[in-house]
Amino acid sequence: MNYIAVVNTINRPQYFVERCLKKILNQKIKPLKVFLIDQNRIGLTLSTETLNHPLLERKKVNFKSVSAARNSVVIPEDADWIFFCDDDGYPCENYSELLDSIIIKNPTLQILAGSIVREDTKEFYSLRHKKGGSLKKFRNTKNLMGSNFVIKAAAFDFLERFDENFGVGAYWGSSEETDFCWKAFFNNIPMEFFPELKVYHVPPFNESIRSGFKKSFRYGIGKGALVYKWLIRKRKIIVIYEFIEMLIMPFFLSLLSIVKLKPQLIATNFAALAGRLTGFIKAIFINKI
Repeated sequence: MNYIAVVNTINRPQYFVERCLKKILNQKIKPLKVFLIDQNRIGLTLSTETLNHPLLERKKVNFKSVSAARNSVVIPEDADWIFFCDDDGYPCENYSELLDSIIIKNPTLQILAGSIVREDTKEFYSLRHKKGGSLKKFRNTKNLMGSNFVIKAAAFDFLERFDENFGVGAYWGSSEETDFCWKAFFNNIPMEFFPELKVYHVPPFNESIRSGFKKSFRYGIGKGALVYKWLIRKRKIIVIYEFIEMLIMPFFLSLLSIVKLKPQLIATNFAALAGRLTGFIKAIFINKI
């Protein structure tokens, strides 16, 4: 299994980035290279030990978006697979061994999505990952998250990498990984979700209602534009499923928040709904799809 690992970083504490890199570099099956895509205006300060590691290659870029940063990686000719990991997460100790075993048992797969687990409670980061489900079914495609997935290098180039209009820092500030997964799904790329491929992640921070509202609205805009792209522009009728879900789920989650005595989440859920509608409508008139 010849693979490279790609970690992009921006505005993240040194400790998180160092931990992520060390956990990847210490895997039993070593990657050919670990590429650190440094998006910081002033390059991130790293320890001498990490910087001098023979497998680490740092690339300083001026891209603001996560999609453009990841697209900038130059894949070595002898690399068959690419492992994408977030800078505030880190793979489990036997990640490479599990990955190797899965690849051997599933030789036709070209994309493998793993799970995100909270580092404090060791519980799944989202209900979606807890439930699981095959990526062969459209409704489960959001199980692929940019913070933990592996793809064949040839498939990454075949799919023309990430759409740089989507993702944090891009015009549409989210949904780049779902857009990528849908592109793979509609191109019949064999892929699957494996919950045992774990990346541990820092727990969600307790945001103020105001910050949560802004974030939910911003992410909602990206999701609305994404649904417009695939339902209207690409004419993929199955995406009506996502259109209905993105309108209904905020109401359901608001009711759940009341039951769980967390009424402050009602505001963020309706911010998400407002953002989704805004993004969908905005995409009709803005040529950024």
